[in-house]
Amino acid sequence: MSHDPTRQINLSINDVSKKFCKNLKRSLVYGILDVVKSSLGIRPDTKILRKDEFWAVNNLSIDVDKGDVLGVVGKNGSGKTTLLRMLAGILPPDTGSAKITGRLSSLLSMGIGFHPYMTVLENIYINGTVMGMRRREIDERLDYIVSFSGVGDFIHAPAGALSTGMNVRLGFSIALAVQPDIFLIDEVLSVGDQSFRKRCVEEIKNNCKQTIVIFVSHNMDMIRQLCNRIIVMEKGVIVYDGKNVAEGVQFYDSQKN
Repeated sequence: MSHDPTRQINLSINDVSKKFCKNLKRSLVYGILDVVKSSLGIRPDTKILRKDEFWAVNNLSIDVDKGDVLGVVGKNGSGKTTLLRMLAGILPPDTGSAKITGRLSSLLSMGIGFHPYMTVLENIYINGTVMGMRRREIDERLDYIVSFSGVGDFIHAPAGALSTGMNVRLGFSIALAVQPDIFLIDEVLSVGDQSFRKRCVEEIKNNCKQTIVIFVSHNMDMIRQLCNRIIVMEKGVIVYDGKNVAEGVQFYDSQKN
């Protein structure tokens, strides 16, 4: 699989912040108030924290170069997944902006998104289309998707018959078949067995040399094998950013103690 060398690729994150509310009822009230204000032409002030709100990501800025495999590590609640969900367009930032140029593909732990009552084949075409592929592209890459995911025996079975591991393998295969310019991967790869994780690492190294890959994981072995840059997040901010991945992992380990 090869990329179009004329296609522009860019990922630039500028002062991005995202806040959440710890109290469900208060969160609903805030949401209603913001909708009412917006309908009246009053722009809600997203730069301040209201009662029970906190910054999940706080004024984060980073540029990622084409060909970078960026490992994002941090304790639970440090803002890693929130950052990826904003980049994927699932969550809107409260402040700042993310400039993304190129075809984006994501594999996030919140769910692969297969319809359990539709066949695996139908789900391949639906998910490929959602990720921006034309039917002709899916036709051309179908053999790769089926072969790499190992779902050949289940191709006409409902997706609900797949195990969690098979779902992950299929999701990864489709996401990579998109030939993304920017590939977002969350903890979901930790579900697969060791041999599959190894194949994923090799596939990304071989086929994503012109791709920006952002990889969130608690698996430091995979971070060391895959990444050429690492950031460590804590309480929504970056506390380490560097090309020395081994040093970054060591810094992260020291922060956990």
